[in-house]
Amino acid sequence: MAAGIAVISTALAPACLAAEKGKKLDLFWVHPDAASTTLRSVALLPAASFDNNLATEKEIENAWAPIARTSGLRWYFSTTAKDLLRRAFSGDSVLKAVRAQLLKEARVDSLSARSLCQALHTSAVLTMRADQWEKVEMEWNQTGKPWTRVQIKAALVDSTGRLLWTAAGSETAEGPMHEADSGTIGVKSSGLNLEAVTGQAGAPSFQEVLERLFTRWIDAFPGKQSRPSAASGGS
Repeated sequence: MAAGIAVISTALAPACLAAEKGKKLDLFWVHPDAASTTLRSVALLPAASFDNNLATEKEIENAWAPIARTSGLRWYFSTTAKDLLRRAFSGDSVLKAVRAQLLKEARVDSLSARSLCQALHTSAVLTMRADQWEKVEMEWNQTGKPWTRVQIKAALVDSTGRLLWTAAGSETAEGPMHEADSGTIGVKSSGLNLEAVTGQAGAPSFQEVLERLFTRWIDAFPGKQSRPSAASGGS
């Protein structure tokens, strides 16, 4: 237990310092034996969200995929994982069970992880859950900066049922300052009312904010492999 606590403390220190400098915070826990664990492949299970928003969950999955590919590991992403699990367990019951677990703890339990890895033929499964998903735009008559914020939790459990890694992080990105009543270029219909349209930029997209968060996370991901450089003859 002492070794595990030491790892947690080491992981938290730089994240907390980063939070003081900017609007971000990452908390990692790493199993003491994670560095000696060989991961052949990892399956990203379908994401979950606090409000069961399928569009949110798909955005998380889509944002993780290109960043995960830089890890050098072999990945099965959520669409493939869902198809394989439906075939292995004859329907959607296993996906519903996984979602229920994620909404409780943001991870699958050890018994489920063993069954999932066996069905997917992977070394580990990665789960993600959105705990906050918010975008604030400025009204045409407001002054301020629009912003977008996400808060995500993730967990990696291997084929033996061992929890290898967890991450909890948030990222907030601001758009440019919006000046009230400036630059009105037209109007748009909103229900029974007309709203002014300005040429000023809005809040950053969720994909942009997730990319910032996940780029930090992949550097701390267990089993991350360095890609061979051109000078070494790798491809």
